[in-house]
Parts: sequence; C-alpha cells; structure tokens
Amino acid sequence: MYLHQYKTREVRDLAWACFSQPLFHSEMLSSDKPAIANCGLALTDERQAWLDQLDKSPQSLLRHLQTLHNTRLGLYFESLWHFFLQSDPLVDLIAHNLPIRDGGTTLGEFDCLYYCHVRAQHFHLELAVKYYLSNRQVTTGLHTSQWKEWLGPTNTDNLERKITHLTQHQIKLGEHPIAVEALHALNIEKPGREIEIKGYLFQDAYDPLSPPTGHNSENSLCYWLSVVQLPDYIASSESVSFCKLDKPHWLAPAMASTHANTLLRKDEVTGLMAQNFADGGRPAMLAGFNQAGEEHQRFFVTGPQWPTDSGKPVKASSTL
Repeated sequence: MYLHQYKTREVRDLAWACFSQPLFHSEMLSSDKPAIANCGLALTDERQAWLDQLDKSPQSLLRHLQTLHNTRLGLYFESLWHFFLQSDPLVDLIAHNLPIRDGGTTLGEFDCLYYCHVRAQHFHLELAVKYYLSNRQVTTGLHTSQWKEWLGPTNTDNLERKITHLTQHQIKLGEHPIAVEALHALNIEKPGREIEIKGYLFQDAYDPLSPPTGHNSENSLCYWLSVVQLPDYIASSESVSFCKLDKPHWLAPAMASTHANTLLRKDEVTGLMAQNFADGGRPAMLAGFNQAGEEHQRFFVTGPQWPTDSGKPVKASSTL
C-alpha cells in the first residue's frame, strides 16, 4: 500500500492504522485456545476507493477526530479504527471501549466489538500501537530474540509485558462471567478473538538484534542509535532533509510538506539532538526524506547510555 498518495495526514494515518502490515502475527503470540488472529478486515478494492474519496473530502473524518478530547497517541489510533468500523458497510460496530465492572472494580474493557457480515460472526478486537527499541540481553547469534529485549523508548514498558497483558488479560475478558452477561445483552455469544498490533521495531544500528517471536517480516525493522553515533549515521544517510516527529505524527510515513517549518539539513540534526539531551529530553523519533519529500527512513536517537539514561540530562559536550 502506497501511503504517500494520500495528501491529508489524517487519511494517511487512517489507512496506516487499519490496513498497513501488522507488527506481529497474532496467532503466534499465544498457544491458548480458541486461537487469536489478526483483524480479518482486508483492504479490498471498495475500501481503497473509500480511502481515495475520503482523501478528496476528509470533512467527516476530521469532524470525528475533533470529538477526541485527549491527544494521547493510543486514543488517536483507536479513534481512527472506530471511524473505519462505523463507516464500513460490511461491518457493524456494536461497542467500543466498553468497560466491564464487578461492583466498584473495573475488570477491563472491550476495545471493539463488531459484527462482520462477510464472515457472519461477531468479533472482539483488541488494538495496540507500540514502538520498541532492541536491548540485547540474552540473545546471541542469529536466534530469535526474546520479547523482554525490546523496550519502550523511555524504558517504562517492554514487549513481553505488553504481549502478556494482551494475550492473558485483555483478549480473555470475554471469558469472565460478568463479561459473558454483558455480551449476551448485546446478543453476542463467543465472539472471535482478534489482536491487531501496529507500530515499529527499532534495531540497534550498530548491534542489530534478530526479530522476536511472532514478528511480521513484512513490517520492516527500523534503527535506533545514540546521539554519540548520530554524526556518522547522518553522514552516511541518503536522506536530503530530516525532521523530529512529535506525537501524533508517529503513525503513517510523514511527508516533508507537512513539516516544512521544522525541516532540518544534515548539518542541523546533530546540534538539535545534542541540545535535546542536554536539556533532559527523551529519546526522539526522526524521519528522513528523499528528494520527492517522502519519508524513506525512520529512526530513534537516544541518550549516550540508553536505556539507563532515558530522559535524564546529559552534558552537551559529552554527546558528540
């Protein structure tokens, strides 16, 4: 799917959120029965035509997103999915973010409950958008890496914890007796179980780690590097310009035209990142653009001692 064809950023994000390659093959994340699958709603010709028309007249999508009062990336990602599930004629969105409570205790919530007319079945769909950086701990050689060796940029999360929560808690919510009653009230019995994880994995540019179990090879690995290694990395890059990507610009591939006021030349990138970490800034995601102004590389820059120095101030003189 060529995402740069969409000129409206929100439409590009919508297409990426719902139809880009998932980060993981969900059936490989757990051996529990019944099996877990990825979302079964493919990019058909009809959905492609819908996206094309929406890019020409995006007002309905923009109005939908204006109702989102929290700008957290995960909520933005989920809201894009809600718009698709509400708009698609072959799908009925029954409920989203439906909490299940036992008295005053919240047991969890259903991200999405929908009915697919093509498959004639209800589905419980859990959604996640995640970004993890490799941190070699136990893997050697070319063996599959372990989930715990992939950390969130600020080292407050890791892939093992997230997958365990998704497969052992969130997707199993429908098995709880109180949740079964809530599903019955919606005329839903034993829905299919789907987990769709989107995002990026970032290998250490100078110590590449093999992908973890379940990784979808169609979702290309990116790179991360420390600010100390940045000058050499930038010098060898084929990108003609760069920008620091702030949330919610972490979803679909970026376009230089969207970031015209913040584009950086090669000789400006290292100075900006040095100052970022001197001020105690967090690891930063950067995009590199080709001559056509399309993103063709994405990478994270960390402090010199990541993950131990994540978000901690460092002297500017020590970073270059």
